[in-house]
Amino acid sequence: FLTCPNRIAFCFNGCNLVDIAVGMLVLGLRCFSASNFAQADSKSHSVFLLLLCAVPVMRLLKLLRRFEDFHLILKAFRQASEALPVLLFILSVIVLVFASLIYVLEPRSNIESLPKALWLTVVTVGTVGYGDVVPESAWGSLVTAAMIVVSALYMAIPVGIVGKAFSDVWDDRNKLLMIHRARTRFLERGYKAQDIPAMFCRFDQDSSGELDLPEFIAMMHKMQVTLGTDRLVELFLSLDADGSGGIDDAEFVRTLYPSAHARIYGSKHPSDGTTASEGTTGE
Repeated sequence: FLTCPNRIAFCFNGCNLVDIAVGMLVLGLRCFSASNFAQADSKSHSVFLLLLCAVPVMRLLKLLRRFEDFHLILKAFRQASEALPVLLFILSVIVLVFASLIYVLEPRSNIESLPKALWLTVVTVGTVGYGDVVPESAWGSLVTAAMIVVSALYMAIPVGIVGKAFSDVWDDRNKLLMIHRARTRFLERGYKAQDIPAMFCRFDQDSSGELDLPEFIAMMHKMQVTLGTDRLVELFLSLDADGSGGIDDAEFVRTLYPSAHARIYGSKHPSDGTTASEGTTGE
């Protein structure tokens, strides 16, 4: 921690937070000695059991540091989460409509409350079907059968969305992993998106406004971004989308730091360097 170039990034790194949490949990368990635990009250007993159950889970989460592909799953879920609000709203409507119908049609000896009807609806829509609550009347069975068909058709929508998002991310996994590694190395070394233009200007030896492959590799090595030459070549090729053999600082920032690109470069057009406001003023 003392030698880390970016201590803030070190503290907010997910893997480091898991390591700290594991250490605190183990320390908390050691505070409960066998003699004190035998004489502890119910509240202390609950705290001890909570710590005892949390330690193996947190230790297993420490292995996430070794699974870099886990980043791809998170990215796929972030892409699919854009459609979740609408899907959750439709799911709520389906559950409430069928729960109300079951509550009205079923006898009170079977469905005595609306929460119990909601439970039957949720386990049916979720294709779980515990069987602890079943309809008894003919109309209730008819409504439940319709709910099974509707829920089967509905559940195919979010599964398809998540599957399509993961398929797209997996097809582009090499580029995404290279970008993630480069962004992580830059963050660990203490570099920010605002430093990229100055870096490119410094290592642009031929003053062409772009870095070719040797200049790019020299810059990354000078900045101590240790990715390996093969991975640096893959990163350069992924950034050079047009195949021109060079990348500029705007392309680099747009790919690694898309949220910071507009803040650094404004609304500049990449082709002519003019802003949108200048174009409208000239007209």
